[in-house]
Amino acid sequence: MICVGIIEEDPDSMIEIANSTGADLVELRLDYLKEFTGISKLGKIKKPIIATCMPEFEGGRFAGTEDDRIGVLRRAIDFSDYVSIELHTESRVRDHLIRVAKEKGVEVILSFHDFNYTPERKEILSILRQEEKAGADIAKVAFMPKNPIDVLNTLAAVIENPTRIPVIAIAMGELGRPSRILGPIFGSFLTYASAGRGKESAPGQLTVEELRRVMNIIE
Repeated sequence: MICVGIIEEDPDSMIEIANSTGADLVELRLDYLKEFTGISKLGKIKKPIIATCMPEFEGGRFAGTEDDRIGVLRRAIDFSDYVSIELHTESRVRDHLIRVAKEKGVEVILSFHDFNYTPERKEILSILRQEEKAGADIAKVAFMPKNPIDVLNTLAAVIENPTRIPVIAIAMGELGRPSRILGPIFGSFLTYASAGRGKESAPGQLTVEELRRVMNIIE
């Protein structure tokens, strides 16, 4: 599946882009919103929704308190199919959100991002196991590679999946672009693309059209 990250600053723009994209599902980066009073409008989106609100400590834009951030995600659960939250979120608020999501039938993606580094393969597998143990329905890791071995170690985590749940593993940046194409072929739950040039929610993303074209050729 191809997921497009939506990074608009107001709900109406998010709705417009989400409903016009050729992706299979959308990830709403709620941390890009200038205000949160109108997020209930996002229920008008006609594609499956991943809601996330990434904090500054993991590369996002949300600068408020953890209670406020979880409050935004708690509201988003009502119109979402998945909710994504960082593994290193304070366990008190993380576990509460996981419990609420599961009660409402919303699947939980626990994620770990490092925009500077890729750990050894053994550590990547350990992070995925931690996410499963913490209550994830889907475990996600994303790293910045320094060399091709880092990209291979990230892709190997998909193949070796040490958990009983689906995983997403991404190598970011220009060097990591092959992982966005090969990940789903090797078993990654989904891959991320941008809604268009200049709309990337993470470094190294191809557009939906580019990614779809390359994947179709490979398949």
